[in-house]
This record gives sequence, structure tokens and C-alpha cells, in this order.
Amino acid sequence: IVPAIPERELEVAWAVTDMGLNTPKGLRLVTDGKRIGVEFERITEKRSFSRAISQEPEKLEEYTRQFARMCLKLHSTPCNTKVFAPVTERFLKAINDNKTFNDAQKAKMTQFVNSIPPARTCVHGDLHIGNALMANGQEYWIDLADFAYGNPLFDIGMFYFVAFGTDDEAICDKLFHINREQIHRSWDVFVDEYFGHDADKEEIARTIAPFAALYMMFYEDRGGLLPGMKEFIQNQLLK
Repeated sequence: IVPAIPERELEVAWAVTDMGLNTPKGLRLVTDGKRIGVEFERITEKRSFSRAISQEPEKLEEYTRQFARMCLKLHSTPCNTKVFAPVTERFLKAINDNKTFNDAQKAKMTQFVNSIPPARTCVHGDLHIGNALMANGQEYWIDLADFAYGNPLFDIGMFYFVAFGTDDEAICDKLFHINREQIHRSWDVFVDEYFGHDADKEEIARTIAPFAALYMMFYEDRGGLLPGMKEFIQNQLLK
């Protein structure tokens, strides 16, 4: 029996709850004698924000603004740095392990990561409208394996990557149940709610795109970079 991974999953759920953020409650470790798992609170009548938008497209703006307010709360919550690692740690490792780019290129990427102003607020690590739930008037964060602390721009980069990282309609529908036009609209509404009505959307996109490029680095361990990713990374991080 190897309890390390389930124990960490339970520790993360408890720590996130203790910080005042909603996630399905981790109840206890359970075992069948051979395997160990975590028993979680059952959330009934739940929908992810992406599923809700697919079912009620006329409410895209309402649901996206609700999601953006969840993110603002998340990114203003001080993180337990004894339980969670800095968000930069994961990216620096991905850069170091990368086999697509040479040492000089990886040094430039590392310099970018280290140049980001540090912070000690919560970062989800895989932030997008598919990883937040609504149920019975409550909101919940799910998929917390990459939860960390640091600059929220890393999180916003993930949502930008989700919105603009692929033009494949089939992938978008499979993962998020909505089409490319809808997820692009959702991004625009998100920026308006998160950064403010007077925000320069083009400038924000230029600021966030390099963070999206960093997330593409993880695809090397998932069968290789998808078409266009290498060029996107070069354009955003290696100019």
C-alpha cells in the first residue's frame, strides 16, 4: 500500500478549505486492502462553468463574470506556504527538462520566469472555466493537483492558453463543451470583469501570452508539442 499520493490529495483539500476557498470536502482515506483513495463530499446537481455555458449560451456573460469573481477571490487569498510550493517551481523544472530548446533558449525562458514579481497569494495552477463548479448556489474549485502560491498572472496565462491555444473545434467541444467563438467571448468578458472595464484588452493579451507559452512546455511530456506551439513559444518568450 502506497498512501503518499492520496494523503497529499487529502492534505490539499483540507488546506484549501482552511483558507476559506470552496472545494469538495476531503473526508477521509479509504482502502480496499490493496489500494488507498480519498473519500470526498458528494456535490449533487453540479455543473462546471463551461458545461453551464454550453447548456445556457444566453448566460455566457453572466457565468463568465461569476467565474472571474471567483478568480479575484482566489487571487486575493493568502496561501499556506507551508503546504504549497511556489508556482514558479513547476515551470522552472519544465524548462530545465525540456528537450526541444537549446540551453541558451532555456536560459532566456528561465530569466522570464524569474523576472515575474513574486506573490504569496493562491494560484490554482490549471485555471479555466472547466475547473470550477456551481451547485445549489455554491461555487467550488476542482482539480487542485497543481495548486500553488505566486503571481496570479500564471493562472491567467492558463485561461488564455485554453482560449487561444488551439483552433481545433473538436478538441474545444470535447474538453469544454463550447465552440471557439464562445470561449473567445468568454475570455473577453473575463478580462472586462477581472481587470476592469477600462482595461486595454490588447495590452493584457500581450502581457498574458508569454504565460500561455509557458504552459505549452508541459506538452513535451504528453506526446510532444502540438503544431504551432514551438513557434508560439519562440514568438512569446524567445524574441
